[in-house]
Amino acid sequence: MGEKAFLDIKDTYCLRGIAMLMIIVGHTYNGYPVGNPTYYFPSWLNFLQIGLWGGMGVGVFLFLSGYGLFFTLSRRTTVDKRYVFSKVRRLFEPFIIYWIVEVIVLALFNRNELTLHLLKEVATLSIHPDVENWFFKVIICVYVITIALFKCKMNNTLRLLLLCFLSLIYLVIMKDLGFGAWWYDTILCFPFGAFVAYKFDWFSRFPSAWMCVASGLLLLTIFFVHMNTIVFHLLFVLFCIYAIRLVGLRNKPLFFIGFNSFIFYYVECPVMDEMVKFSYMNYPVYCVLSVAGTCVLSYLCVRCVRKIRF
Repeated sequence: MGEKAFLDIKDTYCLRGIAMLMIIVGHTYNGYPVGNPTYYFPSWLNFLQIGLWGGMGVGVFLFLSGYGLFFTLSRRTTVDKRYVFSKVRRLFEPFIIYWIVEVIVLALFNRNELTLHLLKEVATLSIHPDVENWFFKVIICVYVITIALFKCKMNNTLRLLLLCFLSLIYLVIMKDLGFGAWWYDTILCFPFGAFVAYKFDWFSRFPSAWMCVASGLLLLTIFFVHMNTIVFHLLFVLFCIYAIRLVGLRNKPLFFIGFNSFIFYYVECPVMDEMVKFSYMNYPVYCVLSVAGTCVLSYLCVRCVRKIRF
């Protein structure tokens, strides 16, 4: 039996699910005081380099978003209001669900936080308590730019060049202004996804095993010789898109997480910040409960939304 289809939609949703789980685990680590002797963090976990997982997951997510959006738009005759509205709903519906859940969780676990300040956080598209929702804002921005490029009369080559140019400008400006690396070190994964969609036939011809070996060796070289997170994330994405052709990735839970990834991205916040904070003194327990709690609560949210819709 030969290789599976390149970037099969079911495989890509499962890959998105893995990426979202990596982001959740990465967030449990990044907010945890690893060096504080008061808290228990087993030293053997340092070997796993969990601090990189969040960025790696975001890179995969941005790539798949760029790939899916460019692939779909390039095959549509028109970009009508119905299509735009579907994208707006897919972006903002999870944010609204998150705030409903957040208020309920605060009412149950931390009523002191139920203040009018929450309205400011909603209006600024933030996450409670005053967490800069950078990923959401970046996704909105690149979606708007890509859709606007397809509303203009030009060929796909020019659209892709403009998307790459604007992404590079954004990277340079954000880095020059001193923003945290997480604001920009994965941004090129989005136009890379668009480029793969543009040259789909070309990328699909490469032998997956060789591409996995080559990208894997380059990843190790960059990690151990000279770490550059921008290149590292691009290579990790390249490794993933060929690896899923070789591995039987199709899995209903992963597909569910990938298809509803934005809800998982948001629901993790009240779970980590309020619901499982009693386990904060032990990182492995805190991490497992955070992931499990996010999965259960997200599943309930999705089920409730489906019932309301129908």
